Amino acid sequence: MTKMPHFRVGECEIFKVLEQEVPIPTATLYPNQFTDDVQPQSVTLSMHSWIVRTPDTLIVIDTATGNQRERPGSPMFHQLNTPYAERLIGIIDPQQVDIVLMTHLHGDHVGWNTHWQNDAWRPMFPHARYICSAAGLARWQQDPARAAIVADSLTPVIESGQLETIDVDSRPQFAGLLRYEPTPGHSHDHASIILHSAGEYALFSGDLLHNEIQISQPQLASRFCENTQQAQRQRSRMLNWAADRQALWFSSHFAGSSAGYIVRENNQFRWQSA
Repeated sequence: MTKMPHFRVGECEIFKVLEQEVPIPTATLYPNQFTDDVQPQSVTLSMHSWIVRTPDTLIVIDTATGNQRERPGSPMFHQLNTPYAERLIGIIDPQQVDIVLMTHLHGDHVGWNTHWQNDAWRPMFPHARYICSAAGLARWQQDPARAAIVADSLTPVIESGQLETIDVDSRPQFAGLLRYEPTPGHSHDHASIILHSAGEYALFSGDLLHNEIQISQPQLASRFCENTQQAQRQRSRMLNWAADRQALWFSSHFAGSSAGYIVRENNQFRWQSA
């Protein structure tokens, strides 16, 4: 089994669980923003989860896409068959997960909330509290285009009584060490998650950034962002925040280790992989 990246922040251990890595043309990810002779012609997007083991609590942050999902409009996510579950079980026992935190409700962040078992979608983490934005859930439930995601990835944990909704703007805290930080733009209620343990900081950035290119060029807008100007403001704000605190940045879509530090040099930022 492939060894997954492993990190420590304060008293917490953090593990990456890879689902898949997919190449995408740079001009597709950041349309109409530069020419291919200036930037790489393609980049690789990673889909994965982060596992946080605090001294007292086992937490999953975002749950990737999930296998066997009907996503005909999204070829990257349609009818996957990846070894995510085997990789996850190689690190933790899903029965022991206490909390699942979702940065936002896009399909590649909520899929492994559930798995197909006994002819039905059932919670992947049967004893966990699942946490998501109340506003985001209400919006998805009213959007016919999101019906499949709601049906296979959210409704089963609602029906099991495990889903709890929050107002991300209130910056709720979990396990005494993690709190939501509103970073809207990618979606209207997108949030990042801050970890502060034993004087050290980490940021689980959700979809603030899709590739390292945006660190030196935070003005670049991903095609997946709903409000590009708002997303740019939040990127710049959190890049400064992370650089000021030497926070370990855990990305949702960078390939490789997917984690690193934001280094500020001459009023610009660069990525230092961890």
